[in-house]
Amino acid sequence: MLRRLGKLLFLLFFTSCELFSPQTSTSKSNLQVLDTVIDFTSVDVYPIFSDCENYAETDDQKECFENSITEKLAEYLSNSDLKVNKEVNDTTYIDILIDNTGKASLVHINSGKFIREELPNLESVVRKSINQLPTMKPALKRGMFVKSQYRLVIVVKTI
Repeated sequence: MLRRLGKLLFLLFFTSCELFSPQTSTSKSNLQVLDTVIDFTSVDVYPIFSDCENYAETDDQKECFENSITEKLAEYLSNSDLKVNKEVNDTTYIDILIDNTGKASLVHINSGKFIREELPNLESVVRKSINQLPTMKPALKRGMFVKSQYRLVIVVKTI
């Protein structure tokens, strides 16, 4: 009896544990690996103004978007009545959010103390300029419209 119990334990010891696990409806060969890592710091397709839709390559679309937004904001800012009393040569950083409907809004403006003193209405002019931007096609991530944020640099320099 002890020999039979020993043989049984010996057989159980060397048999595969998979024989005792419950069977599932899918076999290992049919399982697909899911891509669960999503990079939320980048988008698949950048926001697109209507005049940039003709570009097929992502890099070309990105360049067109950056050039278009820079040109449109530069045009709005050059038409505004900004005046300074002292010579200015400084940089301002503007954070813009483009929501999932394609509407742009000002998130934050980061100016030095000197620019804030010399151009106290700069933020309101920038906010108005951004609000006047045309609605664009929003950024895409995995086939869904997503909001995206961008930082623009404005060099404030008196002539």
